[in-house]
Amino acid sequence: MEDTHKLVYVVDDDEIFHFIIKKMMGQQFGQVSVTSFLSAEDALETLIAPVGEDSLPSLIILDMNMQRMSGWDFLDAYRDIKTNIPKQIPIVMCSSSIDMRDMQKVQTIPELTAYITKPLDKTKLKVLEDYLC
Repeated sequence: MEDTHKLVYVVDDDEIFHFIIKKMMGQQFGQVSVTSFLSAEDALETLIAPVGEDSLPSLIILDMNMQRMSGWDFLDAYRDIKTNIPKQIPIVMCSSSIDMRDMQKVQTIPELTAYITKPLDKTKLKVLEDYLC
């Protein structure tokens, strides 16, 4: 990975997942800041009102199943605002679901660049690293 500072948004309602991914990304990538959002609504609000392109994430890691607004709902809302965002942001869905219908649905969503399952490991982190370069 190139030696520049990257910002990653993690949108997941599981605080333990935030802790784990911050720790793993810090060990694996070094120059990565992780901003945690426990709700998809909070992440969308932040994306709508960035101060500048530097404040936008290089990657969004999105959970599929969340309490109020699911990952699918986030993607619907993101689709409506993405024309106002000055750069394309890769979105990786990260979920514990192994349902084939979910995996097939991921393939039909152009905003999603990848799908990885929980729990995370070094192989799955490599998928994330590919989008940070």
